[in-house]
Amino acid sequence: MKIIAISNQKGGVAKTTTCLNLAAYISKKKKVLLIDCDKQANLTKNLGMEGAKTSINDLFLKRKFDVVNVRKNLDLIPSSVDFVGIDLLIQGELARESILKKALDRLESNYDFVFIDCPPDMNLVTVNALTASNYVIIPVQATQFSMDGVNIMIDFIGGIRESINPKLNLLGILVTHFDKRLKISKSIEQDFKDNNWEMALFKTRIRRNTAIENSQHKDYRMTIFEYDNQSKGALDYSNLAKEILKLIKNLN
Repeated sequence: MKIIAISNQKGGVAKTTTCLNLAAYISKKKKVLLIDCDKQANLTKNLGMEGAKTSINDLFLKRKFDVVNVRKNLDLIPSSVDFVGIDLLIQGELARESILKKALDRLESNYDFVFIDCPPDMNLVTVNALTASNYVIIPVQATQFSMDGVNIMIDFIGGIRESINPKLNLLGILVTHFDKRLKISKSIEQDFKDNNWEMALFKTRIRRNTAIENSQHKDYRMTIFEYDNQSKGALDYSNLAKEILKLIKNLN
């Protein structure tokens, strides 16, 4: 079972979109689990699973929790409003950074891949997600403001690897909302070169695409492949999934 966290301390960089559509593509041939670790529960809402009987909150509080089937070969541990303040509730727990890992250890024989949608924070929930994961993907929106925290995020991942999870690897940095016609998109790519991050970049860019936004509207709540399988968004996420599968195969 390969566990991949989608993480960035900044919101609005397409973490949830990337988590959802990568899982949807890979679930065509593999058994996949999605975990919504964000208290905003956008992944859960996109899959129409708000109001589920149990949630990630129950997992962290070590209560019985259910895994919900949302598509063929695709299951979800949903989030909920109850997840607000979970950091405070588990502060006194022993090995509190490993709660999620221990829960996933019990599910290892059930899935080929797990994708974790992390909150836009470097909090105890994010520490749990990275402690449980083999790999982490950092989505970065093609704007200057989203570049500012990348060094901090990479240092944070390095700290988790050194102190808690030596098996954690940065799988890559993903540029989202990319438009090659805009100066800012070209500038961002140069910034990566200047900061020696070029080798960490995925070759695939997720281009600006209205089909992606429309697919997540409350009237549809679809993956990009269900909404428009011929769109640029579907092509980009297909290419990204193939690139990720090849990378993981080479690393193993």
